[in-house]
Amino acid sequence: MTDNDHFATIAQTVELYVEGMARGDSRALSQAFHPQASSIGHFDGGLEWLNVEEFVAACRTEAIGADVPVPPWEIESIEVFGDTAIVRVVNQMAGMRFRDNLSLLRHEGRWQIVAKIFFLLSEDASA
Repeated sequence: MTDNDHFATIAQTVELYVEGMARGDSRALSQAFHPQASSIGHFDGGLEWLNVEEFVAACRTEAIGADVPVPPWEIESIEVFGDTAIVRVVNQMAGMRFRDNLSLLRHEGRWQIVAKIFFLLSEDASA
């Protein structure tokens, strides 16, 4: 597999993640995340450290409707090191803009997010 193939496959995993998160789609999120992954960052004045099940539940609570377009998002960078990758993505959830640093591992023939470390950029997604 070439680097371009890896980048395209990683981008597909990130798209599953962003759209799954926005829509609260547990199937898409379970495809994007390794079952033992974590979502980590400071939120609401404290440290939030969620396992996949807790993260999916939080996404369902804040999900947009099926007829609402997924808010704009952008992959800022992808770096691949053998069977590991780091992706920086800016996205929106519940009216807030986040920068997510996603660590991915190529395991059993597919790229999976093993850790998400997020930073709240603004509470106004238009900013």
